[in-house]
Formats: sequence, structure tokens, C-alpha cells
Amino acid sequence: MTTPNSSTVLLRRADGAILMQLRDDGLGRSIPYPNTWNFPGGAIEPGESPLDAAIREIEEEFGIRLEPAACREIWSYSHEHAPSDHVFLCDVPDDTEPPVLREGAAFAWMTVEQIGRLELGFDQERILPQIPLR
Repeated sequence: MTTPNSSTVLLRRADGAILMQLRDDGLGRSIPYPNTWNFPGGAIEPGESPLDAAIREIEEEFGIRLEPAACREIWSYSHEHAPSDHVFLCDVPDDTEPPVLREGAAFAWMTVEQIGRLELGFDQERILPQIPLR
């Protein structure tokens, strides 16, 4: 079985906080990194660009519709679950609708410092040094 490429999204508010998602326990099925905080994202579907996947994942997981112009790819890396994981930083305006939890166990807005104290799945701690300062 071929492992798909993926997109990871750093949704950043004007105050610098980034949206994090607590993965659930798999709800009866085995998933990687259950009950672990992560940046949201997921697999790129056939025929989909990495940016399209990032926008789709945020809408599916939180009900937030991102404008493509608000997102830029800041890095790409590989890990056990994706040969290429495209990392997008998407700045959201203050008037963006609040997130609605549609996937996972919880979400929280966190500072980069708070995120740095977490144990993250998918080798996402490697993303932290790549986040540009405001």
C-alpha cells in the first residue's frame, strides 16, 4: 500500500495563536498518535493539490473556509506516515467564524511556546523552527 502525501495547516490568528487539534482515540479503530495534540491536516486526495487539501481539511475538521491567498507553504518534510507533508501557514482575519469541532476530541488556540511543550505526533515538533515570526 502506498502512503499518500499530506498537508498540514498552521491556522494563525492576529495575536499569533495557532489552532491545535487533540486527536481522538480512534473511536474503535487504530489510528496513529491517538489522544495527541497535532496541527490539523490530512492526506492529499488523488487529483488534489497540497493547497486544496489544506483548505478542504480545515473546512472538514473545523467548518472554516479559508481563502487560498491567506495560505502559503512554509516547509515540506517527510515522516513515517507521508513521504511528503506540505506545511501551510494560513493567517486568519479577526472576523473569521470560530472553529467548530467536527473531528478529533478537542481544539485549542496555543502560542508557539505552549506548542513547544507538547508531545506532538507525525514528527510535527520539526515544524516549530520553520514558523516565521509575525
